Amino acid sequence: MRIVKFSAVILLFALLCGTMIACSDQRTPTGMQDVSVAGQDYMLFVPLTWVSNSRSGVSGAYYTTSDHSEKGEDLAKHAKYWTITAQKVADDAADMDAYWAKLSAYYREAYEEFTVIPYKEATADKAEQVYRQTTLKVDDAQGSRCAARVYEFTAKVKEFAPTQDQTAQGAMTFVRKYCQVICQAQDKSGYYVLTYSARQEDYATFIDLFIHDLPEGTVVGEFLILTEKTSLTAPELFKDPDAADDMIPASTNEMPYRFYVPKAWRVGELTEYPCAFAPSGSANVTVTMYTPSNVALSVDQYWQGYCLPEYEAVFDSLTVSEQVWEGTIGVEKETKNAKTYTFEGTIGGKTYQYKQTVIVHSSLIYCITYTALASDGSFAQYEADYQAMLDSFTFR
Repeated sequence: MRIVKFSAVILLFALLCGTMIACSDQRTPTGMQDVSVAGQDYMLFVPLTWVSNSRSGVSGAYYTTSDHSEKGEDLAKHAKYWTITAQKVADDAADMDAYWAKLSAYYREAYEEFTVIPYKEATADKAEQVYRQTTLKVDDAQGSRCAARVYEFTAKVKEFAPTQDQTAQGAMTFVRKYCQVICQAQDKSGYYVLTYSARQEDYATFIDLFIHDLPEGTVVGEFLILTEKTSLTAPELFKDPDAADDMIPASTNEMPYRFYVPKAWRVGELTEYPCAFAPSGSANVTVTMYTPSNVALSVDQYWQGYCLPEYEAVFDSLTVSEQVWEGTIGVEKETKNAKTYTFEGTIGGKTYQYKQTVIVHSSLIYCITYTALASDGSFAQYEADYQAMLDSFTFR
């Protein structure tokens, strides 16, 4: 589901954008698809009926049953999403007990009403046993397996869904239930974390696809830890002979736009959503794309209905400038409905400064976002470079 949450993650953690989709190979089980991000030392497989979400930079997929055909009912009630993700987290926790203690402490801070569900076989003399055991496949000659633990928990979360008239997004609170499988890497370099989630009342729908007592054919049972990382193939950057001498491309041939950055900037490698980094300091620029369910969605509606509610939920504090720039961007000035919003957000004790230019073009929404830490002064230092990127931006 491409909602603004995904964009916010990219804004806050731009270094994650150096990823691309892996290609499936002969190890893909029948009836399943590989939804792993390339360059990882694992492969994640999900049923073919699920939609890959790996373009966001996280290995994963989602399933939705959005039924908008029933008249007179709230559309939000029909937009339900089930998600599966996998990632490898670098962490020096000594074992899975220590890692889960650290992870669950984070969840208690991040989620409202975070509640761990004890495993049904836990007994009074093993009150701390809130997990059950499973194993993950290792891709080696011996066909060995790694021990893993399974945790379940619930938490209250906000989800954004379209209003009845399809003109805005509304925040609704749901209890989601999670199943999380954790396995320590054999070289002790970190932990593999596989997560399935759904609204609590819908959790049972696909839990047997994610994990089952007979693991073959399930997501967890087919998850594969590799002895070598999957291959990476660099995308071809568009080489425009008419580009300004002081600008270089940061977009590929497959993208519907041309995004250029100053030569001194470093282009994010292997990026599905282009990003670039200033020669010094923390400044970076990311281009993301959003497909709205309402084709008539305006820039203001997107900002007010999607962006602001999400940023208010993500940041500990948020300040939006009253000055909003409105005009045209691009070398041919063909984009008339563009606005740039300036804001500042604090999270985890760090303050970030932003300029986000939102564009509606061919029924799609594009965000060109300039980000920097407030503490190092690079936001003001490279603000002119950001403007140069906007001036050279054009659609194909």
